[in-house]
Amino acid sequence: MTLCSLYEQAAFLLGGGVLELLVKFLGDRVGRMAILQPDGDDLSLVDGVGIASSGAILYGGMDHVRRLLAQRSDQGVTVLEIDGAMDSALEEDWSRIVLLGGSPWVVAVMLPEVPDEETLRLLKGADGLVRIWDRHRSIDGIEKNMASLSYLLYAVKSALPSIFEPFPPEFLATFLVDVMRESFCPKRISLLQDDGKILLLLAGDECPLLDRGGIFSKEYLSPVPVPIDESHRFAVGSDNLDRLGELYSVILPIISGSDRFFYLVKWGSLRSGEVSDVLELIGGVTVKAMAMNRLREEGTSRVKELSRREFALRGLHRAVISLMENDTEDELLSRVLDIFGEMTQSSRCFVVVYDKSVPGYIKWGDRADGVVKVARHILAYREEPLILETLPDVLPVDQAVEILRGHGLSFDDELYCDERSMDLVFPLRYGSTFVGFIAVSSSVTGSRYGDMDGLETLAASCAVAIRRCRLFGEVSMQRDLLDRQIRARDFLRDLAGEIQQIRSVDVLKKSLSSTLPLALDVEKADMICGVEGLAEISGKIRPDESVIFSDMAVWVPLRSGGTLHGALKLTVEDPRSIGDDRLELMSLVGAFLAPRLEAMRCCLRGKVMDIGIMVGRIVKDSTEELVLDGFEPSVIHGTISLSEEQERCCFRVVKDRSRTIVVLPFPWEGEIRQLFSPSDGWTPFVP
Repeated sequence: MTLCSLYEQAAFLLGGGVLELLVKFLGDRVGRMAILQPDGDDLSLVDGVGIASSGAILYGGMDHVRRLLAQRSDQGVTVLEIDGAMDSALEEDWSRIVLLGGSPWVVAVMLPEVPDEETLRLLKGADGLVRIWDRHRSIDGIEKNMASLSYLLYAVKSALPSIFEPFPPEFLATFLVDVMRESFCPKRISLLQDDGKILLLLAGDECPLLDRGGIFSKEYLSPVPVPIDESHRFAVGSDNLDRLGELYSVILPIISGSDRFFYLVKWGSLRSGEVSDVLELIGGVTVKAMAMNRLREEGTSRVKELSRREFALRGLHRAVISLMENDTEDELLSRVLDIFGEMTQSSRCFVVVYDKSVPGYIKWGDRADGVVKVARHILAYREEPLILETLPDVLPVDQAVEILRGHGLSFDDELYCDERSMDLVFPLRYGSTFVGFIAVSSSVTGSRYGDMDGLETLAASCAVAIRRCRLFGEVSMQRDLLDRQIRARDFLRDLAGEIQQIRSVDVLKKSLSSTLPLALDVEKADMICGVEGLAEISGKIRPDESVIFSDMAVWVPLRSGGTLHGALKLTVEDPRSIGDDRLELMSLVGAFLAPRLEAMRCCLRGKVMDIGIMVGRIVKDSTEELVLDGFEPSVIHGTISLSEEQERCCFRVVKDRSRTIVVLPFPWEGEIRQLFSPSDGWTPFVP
């Protein structure tokens, strides 16, 4: 035998010639035989001798074979006796079935009678050849399967980078349908999306309408292919299995958060376990990709939100700073309307605040079409601002009206304007005190107002800024009053020192006419001596009147010891417009001048004067004046000069030759006694 002929015979055997040889050799020994091959659970007829049927199929034939194998105990060539159950399924009468090729069985030979020894020996040789042929065939199948699997892995590898692109879930799921078609070559594939209510066909082949039962109702599922067969009826759902059993092979669930997809696949030429593993790999990678995309989207969304919040906070910070920079309430409220109008893009907004000078709530101003107009008209009189323990930071206009009506306040005409009714009300309050509110109409853009948290914070800042302005105004008034008092004290001290040096009435008049207009902010100052020059105001003079008004002047009577010695005539443009603080200063000037004028006039009446009497009178008048003002005066005297600090504490100082007499507005004790210490020679004054 040549190598060429040997190769041809081997190629013949490995190419399937084993079955042909089996028919040839067995056909010579038996009159009738049939050769079958397993096809799933069935047995298909491939060749035979002495039989009429061709291409016949014995349905469930392998089930009979497995049942007969379970009853066999001997070893060798597997020859099984056909029992009544299997015989009833056969069209012809057969006695034995011989299995060749080893488990899983490759070839089955049916014989009409028990084989003899020679036939068994022939069958043993045939069994060996079938095994060699089956091994060659399986290796060839494995190689083909490996080639298909290699292509499958290559296609999947090429698709993996695209899976991790930032695609929307629906786009990615649809993209995988094309990947699976290219990679697995399925006979049929459908993609279903679960929207929480029904299953919708998203891509792929048409499929029956399914119930959201079984696997489709599970909240959490791993991306593992689930076979659609009887063993998985409960998992798939009984009704769904009946509808899908003939159309599809597996279900691949893809669950990522609220995104739920199901792939229905009918295997094609590729249907090995490795293919199922690759399908599971794709499912796992897709779930991870969807989760990463979701995290990426959430991260991007949060970054955008943080950027938006940062921008809003920066704007809010600038707005609050601009509010706090205003020291007057009018400037502040005008700025408030501009800021709220810009931030809400409202067509109209206005502000209502409590004004204690009314007293009540006033509409300060209105902003419409970008222009602020000051209104300042009263809306509701109220002695004290409203106290509200709890109040939302922002209210719909209907709720605000209801709450305010419950406390006796009605702003309906303003809030329900026919042309531009208000939508929202931002209360202004510090603590539980209701300062007022800001009302805004709908946005001109038709969208939401913007950052409501920022607007609420801004409204709270506005209330604080209003409170700050009012406190600043009160402090400024107190500061101005204190400044005026200090200036008045300094002026009176200087005036007292100056008039003490003057000995002539004419010189005093001249000095006052040049000094008082500037100090008292008057046009002209004249001192009238004696009652003869007071005819203009003679009908208005009263003992208790400290100032008297005429058409163009303010008159300050000069009284000392109850005696009227004259008056100061202070010419002004509008006497009635002079404030209380200036009138008080004018009265004090008169009180300072009256004793000095009396002393000067007494000097004119006689050349011989008792200095002691004059000193006693000055001391008496000074103490009486202090008592009338509510002080507890004390009088001491000493022989030393006064320091500057001591002079500031004195109401009046009288220098009599070598001694100094001091009138103090306070008792001579404590710190005053330490300042005017007895060890320095200070003692109580006795007239």
